Amino acid sequence: MSNIIQNIVVLAVCWLLVTGAGIYVTFFEQPEEIARLAKAEKVARLKKAEVAALLAEEASTEERAEQIVRRWRARYKVIPKKLEDEEVVAYLNHLSREGFNNFDITFEGEKRNPDFRTYSYQVSGRGYFDDLYRVVWQLENNRNFYRVRELRLNHIDLMTKDRETERDALQVMVSFTMKVDAFFGGAKGLSAETMVTSLYENGELQAQPMSALPPVPAEVLPDAQPAKNPFFPIIMERIPPNTDNLVDLEEATLVSIVGGKAVFHWKGDYYQLDAGDRVYLGQIIAVDPTEDRVVARLNKGGIIDEVEMSLQTGERYRQALGPVNLSPLQDH
Repeated sequence: MSNIIQNIVVLAVCWLLVTGAGIYVTFFEQPEEIARLAKAEKVARLKKAEVAALLAEEASTEERAEQIVRRWRARYKVIPKKLEDEEVVAYLNHLSREGFNNFDITFEGEKRNPDFRTYSYQVSGRGYFDDLYRVVWQLENNRNFYRVRELRLNHIDLMTKDRETERDALQVMVSFTMKVDAFFGGAKGLSAETMVTSLYENGELQAQPMSALPPVPAEVLPDAQPAKNPFFPIIMERIPPNTDNLVDLEEATLVSIVGGKAVFHWKGDYYQLDAGDRVYLGQIIAVDPTEDRVVARLNKGGIIDEVEMSLQTGERYRQALGPVNLSPLQDH
């Protein structure tokens, strides 16, 4: 009997010990471990999210870097490593060799920046708008890095003598002032060893010394020719002179219509004109032998006018009697 009681006591003590240990572990040790594990899990999740964000940022940065490299490799502007003032002046003189009455260049000095250097010039002169447009286009779109700023234009009309005919000729020109900056001496990796001397050729800008640079297609560049001359007046104050010595219908006399062509008497000579032939300020648009009339369209300094001329009674009467005796006709 005593053995049974002893066994029961031992079992009870063991139960109490196990129960106490379980209670201690459950209520004292496990909460701390659970909290530690939860904190560790949270840290692991944060690290995982941080790694994912870093990977995404790396991919984005790599893509941007590739885009920048592609743009850099596709650049068409070149900053020469060395550049002399005489080279820039010679280049400007080369561009302005035609279309200018004068093209004056004044050197304003050299500027130094941390990443590059520039020569600055004051340019002024007088020339045709299309030629000035060409010069600015070449400066802005050539491989070499030039910049045009503070461009100012004024419209002027000049009456000059044509060298061949010695007649008065109207020249619609512009006077201009502008500043031109030539860049050179860029930071490391930015400069080219030599200047790019080739210009706009075969529809593309070519880079002879910088053969690694791709050519620039003409369609991505601005128009090399202006769409219109904004300084050429729509309605002119002065009508252009008759430099080609064409028949002036306001001074000429219609004397006959022979074989579908109109015969005019002007300045002592006879001229035979057909529809489509040029006259001073315009052209003949119709010759009507049935109604004995001629219609011409004239541009009188921007004002379009249609002029109709008819045979007078005397000429009609002589034409009915037979051919009018004329001196040899002149086709004009």
